[in-house]
Amino acid sequence: MESRPPETGAREGHDNNARERRPGMCVTCDYWRPHIHYGFIGYCTRHARFTFEDDSCSEWRELKINDYEFYWCSTCKTRIIGVEARDLLRRGHRVHRGAYVDPDVREELYSVF
Repeated sequence: MESRPPETGAREGHDNNARERRPGMCVTCDYWRPHIHYGFIGYCTRHARFTFEDDSCSEWRELKINDYEFYWCSTCKTRIIGVEARDLLRRGHRVHRGAYVDPDVREELYSVF
């Protein structure tokens, strides 16, 4: 069976939301770590504070992929190695140096039950 693109008009290798990938925004910064569950917020390791993905500052630094380091793909919600990161970036995935894991996430788990 042949794979078809989604009916929304999205195509593999085509970024339908170019605003997300604009340089200077937190979501594309090397210092930014997205929240593991809520990808629209994250932790800035440079300023030691939480920011939204579309925030920006003058300290923005481009993420440089090293083939033998590990990264976080917030699209797939998994850890990947640099070679995979390059491929996923080309396909429009959101790749970061790491993810922010909230130390109080267990409190959210208990409130569900």
